[in-house]
Amino acid sequence: MRKFSSFGVCFLTLLILGFASFVSAEPMLVSSYKTIQMEPITSEGRAPVVTGLSISKDGQTLVTVGDDHKARIWNVADGHLKHTLNDQRDWVRAVKFSPDGETFVTGGMDNQLYCYDAKTYERLMQFESARTAVRAIAFEPKSSARMAVVGYDALVFIYETATGRVMSQPRPFPTTCTDQRSVQFSSDSRYVAAAGRDGNVRLFDMGTGRIRTDLSRHTRRVWAIAFSEDGKYLATGGEDKKIYIWSMKDFSFVRELDFPSGKVTSLTFCGSDTVAAGAASNLICVWNLRSADSQPTYILSEHKGTVADLLWDEVNQTLISCGFDSTVRFWKWQTQDMAISEVPVVR
Repeated sequence: MRKFSSFGVCFLTLLILGFASFVSAEPMLVSSYKTIQMEPITSEGRAPVVTGLSISKDGQTLVTVGDDHKARIWNVADGHLKHTLNDQRDWVRAVKFSPDGETFVTGGMDNQLYCYDAKTYERLMQFESARTAVRAIAFEPKSSARMAVVGYDALVFIYETATGRVMSQPRPFPTTCTDQRSVQFSSDSRYVAAAGRDGNVRLFDMGTGRIRTDLSRHTRRVWAIAFSEDGKYLATGGEDKKIYIWSMKDFSFVRELDFPSGKVTSLTFCGSDTVAAGAASNLICVWNLRSADSQPTYILSEHKGTVADLLWDEVNQTLISCGFDSTVRFWKWQTQDMAISEVPVVR
């Protein structure tokens, strides 16, 4: 049998240790490159918390909403405040630009939904009341014609955006509990997913108007759900500190990611194979799903309060976050250009 020289053994050992270090590399800390700090709104110096944000189709305009009942419009390039909207009468929880870039909608704890012109910021209409405090809204990606809304109710309401009315067909979809926290359309507009207090994620078929399936792996409230850009995957996250990745091909479980600390409160895909999650522990973690390693690839730790919302700005290749520390933060990182056909299944 061939024997290794002492040099060969040493070299092989170093090679193995180096490979192990590469496979289980420590997460990289990433610093934000730009921050928007909300101005104080009280004599004591309290600034509004930021609980929702959305970016325009061209990546130039950002809208934020929060607990002071206002929506603020910002210039993304320089962080300049362009306009403030004052129509809501309670905490504004949700805001979304329409995919066609023509309008954006805000929804709040006052049960109301308002639609605005994306260029002039003029209020175009007040939608039919959701009859519940609004927690989340989502536009149909393909046409902007329909919008899904959830709140402290067991129903998912589908709105016709041209009229601002709840559609009779499909009728409001029934979920498995009241207090729904998140709603999203799949990238092909075929499905709507909603989740909330009981941990169940329910998917509805927009074509048939029927329940397609339930994803029931979470043990506590689900706060956030997100579809990948290519439509292959759904990510879900919640109070059990778990993030689950599901295949949209057959609705099977693909893999589990453990958040280091705190309840997962926000999720977004950054492209098709990277997922970012924010938590009540003030952290943001980013995973490269091409890797079988369960460790986050990047950790973003500058927020000083719950990370309430995340979005991926595809135009500027930037992650944008907001939180209870009254800030909006902008993040970039370098990733290798590696092709992948499927996310590895890690049981």
